Amino acid sequence: MAGVRSCPSCGESEELRGEPVDGDIKVTCLACDTQWMRGGLRCAHCGGQDIVHRPQAMTRHSRGTQLSIIGWRELPLCRTCDADALETSISQNIPVPSDYVAACLGVAQTPVAPAAPRHQAPPSDTSVLKPAPPAAPKPATAAAPAPRARPQRTRPKAARAPSTAPTVRQAIAAFMGEASGQADATAMLLLGTHLGSHNRLSVLEEEGVAERLADWCDGYWGDNSDRARRAVGTICRAVDFWGARGWLSSDPAARLRPEPPHRGGPVQ
Repeated sequence: MAGVRSCPSCGESEELRGEPVDGDIKVTCLACDTQWMRGGLRCAHCGGQDIVHRPQAMTRHSRGTQLSIIGWRELPLCRTCDADALETSISQNIPVPSDYVAACLGVAQTPVAPAAPRHQAPPSDTSVLKPAPPAAPKPATAAAPAPRARPQRTRPKAARAPSTAPTVRQAIAAFMGEASGQADATAMLLLGTHLGSHNRLSVLEEEGVAERLADWCDGYWGDNSDRARRAVGTICRAVDFWGARGWLSSDPAARLRPEPPHRGGPVQ
């Protein structure tokens, strides 16, 4: 990482010499003659500088098992030590999983829990205990009648409130959790920012939203390239996903879908 205080080659931490070069500091190890720039980003595992940044969703489980996205960050990945995670993220165009710990940042060490104290058995008494004399039988008494069990009072159950549409953030998280690798995570991130992640998904039910959504998509992906078609297709798939779950009653992506070809009659 930046500003390492030991040589990434031999581990020497004392015999190091630095000299300023172009606004940075070039560090030379006097033990093995290895040189590196102090200000450059380096992998904490191998010391390499071939670092690539990929988006990672920072998530939390706020209510039971319901997943809520609370933000995104750029995660540095080493091409050597984080090769598997980097290849999967780039090839499938998906963010790095939220629970992944990059080797470039250093693997988090789990603290060792202290061992539970052992309970020592009390020393056995070697003396032979005499058996206690049998207790005298108690005179039989008439059993008192058991009190009648009173029926438990139950509180009336409150009627459930009608289900409401989830927030834009929750709806996007649900779609990305079940979408295949063809989903464009960048397009969904931009859509969530445009709609407002804290707003309800019913914002897509407002009047004229289909025209506004089409104009907004045309501003980002109006060149009809492969990347643009993939982004618009992801938004249409997300709208279908939300409609299948009853979160939307209309189709706000109607103007984004290609029009079916018209079948005309025979030419006279």
